[in-house]
Amino acid sequence: MKKYCFFFIALIAFTSCEDIFSEGELSTNDIVKGLKTALNIGTDSSTAVLSAANGYFKDEAVKILLPKEAQYVQEKIELLSDIQFFSSASAVISNELDQLVEAINHSAEDAAKDAAPIFSDAITNLTIVDGLEILNGIVPDKSLKSDEAFDSLAATTYLKNQTYEALVQAYAPKINTALSKKIAGNASATSIWNDITGRWNGLMETYESSVLAITAVKLLETQTGKSLNLHEVNTDLGEYTTGKALDGLFVKVGEQEKEIRKNPFQWASDIIQKVFGSVYEKVQEL
Repeated sequence: MKKYCFFFIALIAFTSCEDIFSEGELSTNDIVKGLKTALNIGTDSSTAVLSAANGYFKDEAVKILLPKEAQYVQEKIELLSDIQFFSSASAVISNELDQLVEAINHSAEDAAKDAAPIFSDAITNLTIVDGLEILNGIVPDKSLKSDEAFDSLAATTYLKNQTYEALVQAYAPKINTALSKKIAGNASATSIWNDITGRWNGLMETYESSVLAITAVKLLETQTGKSLNLHEVNTDLGEYTTGKALDGLFVKVGEQEKEIRKNPFQWASDIIQKVFGSVYEKVQEL
């Protein structure tokens, strides 16, 4: 009896993963191939769209807004524009803030094309076990999987978990280079931001020694019932833009994944139709 048990165990050990995990006519090799194809389509399409002219800037879903420090300056300048001390700088800074938004987004577009090779490496390393979970709407390594609903962004989340740090390392120097390019007119995002912070911080230094300006601000605070909390600002524009650019990139990849899951039969790829068609009913129930 022991001899037969040993033979049975050995047989299982040497059976291919394709046979063990086969689900009807859909093999695990099919699943992995289908997911890799879908992810390649999603990432290639997303990087192409975002690296095009105005790919970020004209798309409200991914457009990069001002960093919080710039938003702070924008808010304060609008409130202080009627005070003579601030009025001369108000229009200049407001215009530069608009330029900064455009320059930041064009910098992200310039760097987007460099994401494709990093995505490709992560997609190549997709395992059979991870593939089975992703296909069924489960994010690999996520706790409490059995209690959670079908996740139509499972592949995107997996890809983000696998690539984010590498993308940051690759994107950061590209973003910093792009931020230094003359993209908005004759200015770069970095030079615009430096000019904004220079003007604002210079105002703050002078303001602290101006009795008239301090009095005017206190009067405004009394009228509005709010403290303006005026102070100097600074930010790491490269770090901020890199993070927001990657957020937008994964939004686009997620949109592609949802489209493939929602209607796999609209795609010309036979493997996508076969693999994602196998869980088509689950997606329609969401």
